Amino acid sequence: MSADVAHVDETDRLIAAALQVNGRASWGEIARVLNLPERTVARRGQSLFERDLIRVSTYVDVARVLHARAVLLRIKTRPGELWHVARALARRTDASSVSLMEGSNDIAGMLLPKDERAIRRLLFDDLPGIEGIDSLNVTTVLRFYRSGHDWRPGFLRDDQVAALDTFPARPADPSDAISDEEEAMIRCLLSDGRVSVAHLSRELGIGVATARRRMDSLARRGLMHPRTEVVPQVFGLGLEALVWMRAPMARLDAIGEALAQVPSVKFIAATTGTSQLLANVLVADEDAFHAFLTGPAIAGHEGLEVVESLVVITPLLRGSLVIDDQHHETDSVTKT
Repeated sequence: MSADVAHVDETDRLIAAALQVNGRASWGEIARVLNLPERTVARRGQSLFERDLIRVSTYVDVARVLHARAVLLRIKTRPGELWHVARALARRTDASSVSLMEGSNDIAGMLLPKDERAIRRLLFDDLPGIEGIDSLNVTTVLRFYRSGHDWRPGFLRDDQVAALDTFPARPADPSDAISDEEEAMIRCLLSDGRVSVAHLSRELGIGVATARRRMDSLARRGLMHPRTEVVPQVFGLGLEALVWMRAPMARLDAIGEALAQVPSVKFIAATTGTSQLLANVLVADEDAFHAFLTGPAIAGHEGLEVVESLVVITPLLRGSLVIDDQHHETDSVTKT
């Protein structure tokens, strides 16, 4: 899948930004918020989906709903094996992101193994079984400060965001439990976050009103939110990078939460390993990235140190959105 952004205009960007806030919003709801004709919004929005510039899935609390533990991978491949290894990772049903990095055959990714047994299988069997891996480093996500689904590109006014964000992100109750029916609903929404309530009711064998109540309940309890992945170039963001940082442990949470409020930070988490923070940064170009690294977002925090920063050459996988270089054959995969 290659990013076809040649004919994206301001209207497309506004529609994409609205879907970024709420991937399940109807074309009519988006049209009212943007003050645009519904027919125009539907036609432009559908075109964005058909051109593989947007994909809507579902974000869930992986620890409580999927019983997963997010792990981060740093992989160096043998010469000539970069794409083979990256594609093998992207095909995994527990893959959440896969990036080809600048450097020497470097890959970074996040996987969501569903339990401790799956983690052991991943580390001792699956990854060693992928031909072409030269070295591997695995760390664990300890806390998400911003997980990506709650990122906003900044094209909409606050009142427009509020009108679309029916159930703003909120922390889940650790004592909450997921019923079998709710888990089945989540599984349906992982592959297509815009599937209709009527379709869900048929798939689950329940009434439409019951399906709607269950969806609303999951959202209100902070366990499930629409997850919209948009190719960054749609928003004029031509450079993506990963930044590993070291921070004083006593101030780790305060720094992580502050960085989560920076518009160019799409994802940031506390991790194990030699660096305590990992951020995914989206900016316009190299000058903007330099300004991010040297400006108040980083330099404004005493003791915060950038350990490493690498530009993403190709973002191969983002949630359910598979982004691929046009010179390589694309494989169709569905992701969590």
